[in-house]
Amino acid sequence: MHNKSGLTLIEVLIALAIIGIALTAVIKATSQNIRSTSYLETKTSAMWVGQQVINEARANLLKMGSSTDNQKLTTEMLGREWYWHVAQEETPNNRIKKITVKVFANEDEQESPVVTLESYVYHEE
Repeated sequence: MHNKSGLTLIEVLIALAIIGIALTAVIKATSQNIRSTSYLETKTSAMWVGQQVINEARANLLKMGSSTDNQKLTTEMLGREWYWHVAQEETPNNRIKKITVKVFANEDEQESPVVTLESYVYHEE
């Protein structure tokens, strides 16, 4: 009998199956990482838009209405159009007003906002 070295067909198929499973796991992990990065980018940009709106309200650069008089405006940031509502509400202290900003990724009002920020502004009378 001759001693043959090499792999049998079964050994090659098992090796290919192991490599296929390993590569599938790597591809899945990479795609999840890409989705997470995109989600965090969207949240961060929306947070910046909301902070900008709050800072403009603090500096009296925005015309503020009541909570029923929602303003729907747009801001372009990082090459993307953001839609937001800002509302001002009364608090028990007449000098302090509550500001609520809701930032949306799309113009559709039915979807939930990407971020909702609240802040308080002190107005001297």
